[in-house]
Amino acid sequence: MKPKYGYYDVFVRTCAKYPSETAIKVYEDGNYTSYAYSELYGVCEYIVQNIQQVTCDKGIIGLLTDRNPLVPSLIAACHKCSITFMFIDPSQDIQIAIRDTKLSIIIHVRNLNQSKTDLCIKIPDKNITVFNHEISIYKLQSDSQFSNFIQEHSFIAKTSGSTGDAKYIQVPIRCLQPNVDDLTNIFNITSNDVIYFSTPLTFDPSMVEILLACTNGATLLIAPEKADVLFSNNKENSVTFWQTTPSKFFQYSDANIRGKILGAESTLKVLALGGEPLSGSRRLKELKDVANETRIYTLYGVTEMSCWACVAELDLNKITDDNEVPLGNCLSETELFVKKDTENIGNIILVSKTRKCVILSNTEKVAGDSEALDTGDIGEIRNGTVYYRGRRDDVIKRFGNKVSLQNIEATVMQHPHINSCSCIWLPKPRLLVLYYTSLTAKTQELKDFLKIKVSDTQWPDKIVRLENLPMSPHGKTSKSILSQMIHNSELLLQKTDVKTLLIEEMKLILNKSFTFSEICRKDFFSIGGSSILAVLMCNKLSQHHINFGKQILPFLLNPKYCIEEIIDIMRKEMDVPKKKSRKRKLSLSKTTVTAAQSHISTVNIHYQIVWSHNTGKCVDASPTLFEHEFKTYATVGSHSGKIVSADADSGQIQGIVTVDSRVEAAIVCVNILSQPCGIVGTYNGTIVCFRLQDCELLWKINIGCMIKSKGVVLNEELYVASYDGNIRVIDVINGKVKESIHIIDQAVSADLVLAQNCVLVGTLSGVCACVDTATKSVRWRIRLASPVFATPALYQNEKYVVFAEVNGLLQCRTVKSGKKIWEYSEAKGHIFSSIYFKKLKIGWKMIFGCHDNNVYCVVIKNSQPVLCWKTLLTSPVYSTPCGYRDKYFIAISNNGVLYIISSTKGHIVSEYRFPHKVFSSSIVWNDNIYVGCRDDSLYCIKCVVE
Repeated sequence: MKPKYGYYDVFVRTCAKYPSETAIKVYEDGNYTSYAYSELYGVCEYIVQNIQQVTCDKGIIGLLTDRNPLVPSLIAACHKCSITFMFIDPSQDIQIAIRDTKLSIIIHVRNLNQSKTDLCIKIPDKNITVFNHEISIYKLQSDSQFSNFIQEHSFIAKTSGSTGDAKYIQVPIRCLQPNVDDLTNIFNITSNDVIYFSTPLTFDPSMVEILLACTNGATLLIAPEKADVLFSNNKENSVTFWQTTPSKFFQYSDANIRGKILGAESTLKVLALGGEPLSGSRRLKELKDVANETRIYTLYGVTEMSCWACVAELDLNKITDDNEVPLGNCLSETELFVKKDTENIGNIILVSKTRKCVILSNTEKVAGDSEALDTGDIGEIRNGTVYYRGRRDDVIKRFGNKVSLQNIEATVMQHPHINSCSCIWLPKPRLLVLYYTSLTAKTQELKDFLKIKVSDTQWPDKIVRLENLPMSPHGKTSKSILSQMIHNSELLLQKTDVKTLLIEEMKLILNKSFTFSEICRKDFFSIGGSSILAVLMCNKLSQHHINFGKQILPFLLNPKYCIEEIIDIMRKEMDVPKKKSRKRKLSLSKTTVTAAQSHISTVNIHYQIVWSHNTGKCVDASPTLFEHEFKTYATVGSHSGKIVSADADSGQIQGIVTVDSRVEAAIVCVNILSQPCGIVGTYNGTIVCFRLQDCELLWKINIGCMIKSKGVVLNEELYVASYDGNIRVIDVINGKVKESIHIIDQAVSADLVLAQNCVLVGTLSGVCACVDTATKSVRWRIRLASPVFATPALYQNEKYVVFAEVNGLLQCRTVKSGKKIWEYSEAKGHIFSSIYFKKLKIGWKMIFGCHDNNVYCVVIKNSQPVLCWKTLLTSPVYSTPCGYRDKYFIAISNNGVLYIISSTKGHIVSEYRFPHKVFSSSIVWNDNIYVGCRDDSLYCIKCVVE
């Protein structure tokens, strides 16, 4: 029997059958909120009443919303009040959607915790609040209806344009229902299932997720895309069914896929991958635990025939590469055949007498009028099985030969260390460009692999390594973005020579003026560079040219390469011809350099070097002071490999530990068996534990990975982070590694911080996390937009933690759950400095240094950060400010100038200049300032205030 109200009928039947079952579960900040089907039914009828009060028009309803607990109720209400609705992407121009689809009503849904947005349409005709969400209903004046619009309960989907021009498709619910019925049986969906509601609403497979849940009384889970959330220790909240694109799935790390998603204990019954060809069957095979019982399927279909047409279950034991992934069996009321061009290859044609969708335009007809739909895809028939072989427009003519981009991609994916790839063709410059992602494989390694795998006609003009392939809003690899990236890159190279680009950026980053001839035979470090400056410069270069910065960084950091050699290497790497030099007259002009000026107070301060100790090489590490039995020790490591322990008062050396590697991490001090001890990690992965009073070595281990982060100690356990993205738990008594906690597949440079029996960490990938020391597991994890070099900073009795990103953004979150409290974005440069907090009578004051040469003071009142003052120094500030007495604090700029600054007004009170640059953070004790310097020494400076 034809349903009277489309999806509304399905929804009502399920609410009656499963009233107390959980329909929606929402995860936020460590907590779950559940909504039963009976609750959703009541919300649906409430929304219906309000829509009917606004209009009786049966036109198209636009739903401007993200995934939220109201979605099932909203679309049911739309089908009761009208016949068709359409999801609108909140990030797109709403006026275009109104114009293109002739909407008669717009329903805007927003979370009350989010800032209110002005739709620039009109004042809403109705406002209601449900489940902490505001629903605004707008009645519009619709001009007319589409000429070929069918009067049937349906939804409108806009194709992404990834397989042709974007267009609007009217999809009747009765055409999608066969998908839902078949997939329910194939995937064995029941009311006990937890379906991850992950697909963007504007992508038609989202309706499959909604209908699968609402047809079977299952639960839709709304949660962030984090493996430890989706597959938590509480099995009741863990995902059992997941439909997603291969591109989105393979953005998860190997560790998350192996340990969580496809691990032995995973709750995932079904993983359904669709929307684009599967590239990564080898990776699935390698990462799926032998004890894992997840069934993996691929889905194939087009929006023009209501989502999915075929499904195939993968037997990973039989599939050796992506070329062997079949399209599978047709779903109900659907047929597929290949219209052959050659013996076994041709166009994929879909046929259905009932699943007829409408292309909403004045020129195109109903997709199923002729009962056949040419998909634009190519298929190959082998032994009666159809295999996907790419798009027709992915077969190009090159050097007089036909070349399949999909074949090149499939060949690349045979490399054991390639995670994903995409091959694009730019007809105008006639460029074949291959983009790939890999944790380990370098471009030259991939080139060597392809030399024996592909013909000359398939050889790429460029091979570019990326962190991640860009995705479309629907979660597919976006070839249009990749094309634009290489187009922008080509334009830049046409305008700018590699030499000019690099020299100009070096002048800016080093704040120096020089000619190429003056530096061409020198390495980056000998002209004033450092590893941090190299990273900064390369990040900036990468914004203008794809991967230029990443390719050049290893050579800049290697002193054996001079500037001229680096430029020649990059020209060859990027196939850029050397520009012919032209003789020209040089015109000399005066350049005026204005030094930064701040108010200097009249307070008279004398400085006296109490003691210093030469360690043999630069001291970039920050010193640590530790008091034991009325004696205070000062200890620090050096690039020479020497670790010094000194009497903090007299400077008398207590002992020296020497390791075969640089030491840049600060030393963590602790009493071990009633003895004062220091523990520190080094560049080659060695960790040493020694007594402060004589530097006798208690134990030494090597974890095989660089350490630049200071550890923390709790309950005789050392927590130390390294460049492999792990935090190791080590017994401080004997040095044995007890556990390794995986944070992310990227480096950790920032020091660890201990708060509320948790360890807080920031990483160079931008991921920040909180580790529970009791369970040795990650309590929460967030991803910021840029790397974190600064140590997480705590305030208000360890209730809040502040992370400082390199891009200048500061974020405050709760220690317990990671919930975002506030952010501060007024810093005008990169931040490497950690934050110094000072308690006020009302609120808090935080002070930090910045690469824009300023020290910032920000006051926090009522969870609102406001700039109090900023003081301009003479060079960037990487070290962390520290308090001095009650009215002042100390900041040291990179050029080695120490400033004592008023904490109330930001006035510079006094200055002291060290003999070389300073990256070490200072520490104050008894009016003595302890700090490391790049003249190889640890200093103790006495301040005398008159």
